[in-house]
Amino acid sequence: MRRRPASRAGSLLSAVRGLPDVLTLLLAGVTVAWAVLAQGSTGGWGLDGLAALGSVTVLSAVLAASVRGRWPTTHPAWTLAAAALLVWIWLSTTWGPDHWQALRWAGAWTAIVGAAVCVHGFADTPTRRRAVLGGVIATGAAALLLAGLQLRGVGVPGFAYYPGAGPALLTGPYFNPSHFSGLLIPVAALLSSALLFTRPGWFTPLLLALLVALHVADFRTDSSSIPAVLLATVLPGVVWLWRRSPRGGALLTAALLTAALGTGTYFLSPAGQAQFAARQSAIGLSNSWTRFLTGRQAVWRYGREMWAASPVTGVGVGQFVREAPRFRAEERRVGANIDRQLVNYAHNDTLQMAAETGAVGAALYWLTLLLPLTSRSGRLAALTWWSALPALAFAGLYDAHLTAIPGTAAVAFTLLGLAAQRQERASSDAAAPPVHAS
Repeated sequence: MRRRPASRAGSLLSAVRGLPDVLTLLLAGVTVAWAVLAQGSTGGWGLDGLAALGSVTVLSAVLAASVRGRWPTTHPAWTLAAAALLVWIWLSTTWGPDHWQALRWAGAWTAIVGAAVCVHGFADTPTRRRAVLGGVIATGAAALLLAGLQLRGVGVPGFAYYPGAGPALLTGPYFNPSHFSGLLIPVAALLSSALLFTRPGWFTPLLLALLVALHVADFRTDSSSIPAVLLATVLPGVVWLWRRSPRGGALLTAALLTAALGTGTYFLSPAGQAQFAARQSAIGLSNSWTRFLTGRQAVWRYGREMWAASPVTGVGVGQFVREAPRFRAEERRVGANIDRQLVNYAHNDTLQMAAETGAVGAALYWLTLLLPLTSRSGRLAALTWWSALPALAFAGLYDAHLTAIPGTAAVAFTLLGLAAQRQERASSDAAAPPVHAS
């Protein structure tokens, strides 16, 4: 009985010491929500606010780490890779011609990577992990709510929609429907994974309803990312089977790859193109494949030539739109194609990173994305990343949701930070199906 006062004092002291951790996670959550809901933070007040929030979040993390006496991490290699990526991005501000724009985008990357590192280190209990994932889902739900309001013609102050957008072309919190569809990729992966890898509870019907609403909204974006959102929804089923039966997972993966190869081959054939033209409106697409591919090839040329001009260092973070006019085709070759339009990003994640931060930046970017796959964790975020990364990489071949759209990058990198957490697991449950909700 005499030990109770000391025990209570110890508990109080422990709670006080944990306040900087909680503050850091709260700021990280606010940063991610801002990144998405402030028009994707692609420019203007959204981008500036994201940079400011990112700086405050990182300062709070430094304070929390000083209280602990160390920087918390369960995957030092991933933390170092993420830190190296951020340092290289800041170094690139020194050689970019538009220094102010470079600083703004370096600030945005500080928010994106900083929030990921914060949740990796400080969301170190099941309750904190659940809170972070719940915040991501709530942010996705808010985006869907904005899309629903737009569908009903309700305007939201501060939000600018894509020219001509209305009930038939949803943008959610973004100004562009394609960017909104890109955001739905990691959200779909998380919702689908949560339904498969957590025990059913009161939240299960809510998650299912959100997933259905997500796809209803996605099919109204007329976006090339619609297949990636579908992929992100289906892949958790493959991961689930791998966990249950590696042999069954391997067979299903082989079957899906074979089907994808066959479908792709047929799609590119004249008969496949005719079928696509006849049915594309049913899946929410109006753009023709030929026009889409021609436009993408024209934009990719900018990224390739910009990278070739500065192969190691790139032209500097945030400089793509400024440098693009130097790579326009000659006037006599221009005609009415992409060279007469604004080319503001590479529409390919690897080319975007390589053009602005060179081979070094692109290598660090991919190292940061891939290292969490070595965490060997059965937690929800780690399992989600096995589905989110392939879908994001697929969309990243023809768009740049992770490198040019801070809102989408913030959501994906938050999942990335949690996925990178290592987990000690007993050998007896190595083959058991995961039931972790955190």
